[in-house]
Amino acid sequence: MKHIHVKIPGHEIEIPYLHYKGKGSDKICVISGGVHGDEVNGISLVRKLIEYCNENDIEKKLNGELIVLPVCNQSGFENQTHHVSYDKKDLNRCFNKKQKTASNLIANALEKYFYSKADLAIDCHDSGKRHILLPHTRVHTHEDQYCTNCTREMAKAFGSKIIIERKGKRGMLAIEMSKKHKLPILTIEIGGALKVAHKHLEKGLGGLVNILKAQGFLHGEPRVPSEQFYLKDRFGVPAKHTGVLKLNKKLGSRVHMGDQIGSIYVPKKAKTYEVISPMCGIIFSIQSVDVAKEGEIIFSILEDRKCHKKRRMTSGMVEELKNIKM
Repeated sequence: MKHIHVKIPGHEIEIPYLHYKGKGSDKICVISGGVHGDEVNGISLVRKLIEYCNENDIEKKLNGELIVLPVCNQSGFENQTHHVSYDKKDLNRCFNKKQKTASNLIANALEKYFYSKADLAIDCHDSGKRHILLPHTRVHTHEDQYCTNCTREMAKAFGSKIIIERKGKRGMLAIEMSKKHKLPILTIEIGGALKVAHKHLEKGLGGLVNILKAQGFLHGEPRVPSEQFYLKDRFGVPAKHTGVLKLNKKLGSRVHMGDQIGSIYVPKKAKTYEVISPMCGIIFSIQSVDVAKEGEIIFSILEDRKCHKKRRMTSGMVEELKNIKM
């Protein structure tokens, strides 16, 4: 294990990395986890990649260089927090900024030592503490279509059925490094709620290997599904009551408008209310804890506009929906 040293106000911290150097190419791929400290599936997916590299003696097979960052935000991971503990900032909003706070200095160091030298990158995430996400990739769009198109190709090669395109925000790793260095960065999202999604991580590892094959770092053809879906919107359904939540449908289930998704027991009324789907689609995220707060999103749906059932909504159902910016 190697380290870079970063001086931040009052501390000097180490960021660990592994460097696998093959032959035949000077291309560099950077794969990272733990930009958000409470996203254990991103960290666990990178761990599986490290195990794969070590078990398969990857340097003998690698065409180029692979840099792996097991955890970019160590202080957040140690404290199970989304943000960098030293300044309470989101590391993924601190790239390409001049401020001298801890998060900005960490982001700038990551750029200097890794991303400014890379040809492509993959950043592994999950949804954080309270929700669990269906595995998917995210393409962050902006005015430079070169990087957007390159990242779309990476997303296809990863092989998840769902690819989401979103407009990124200032300070994001994928946006800032794309604009500044023309670096395509793919974001991978798997699971959440501080629980390791073992059954999804095996497919995630296969997806990472797929990208390395598609980009010429490894020999072989990537295995991808025959059908993939590009999506831009998801809709969250907030709880109408505060109570004990029970969800009957699983992550990834296809549902129709009017289907019962679960129930909420409200103890102050000693009454149970049904949780109803206001549209047709696929359950994209679910709340991981069994206590719902009124107004809190308890699950979200990727809308299926081609549902075979006629799509009609009552005004009450429309009021339940919130468009979630991804």
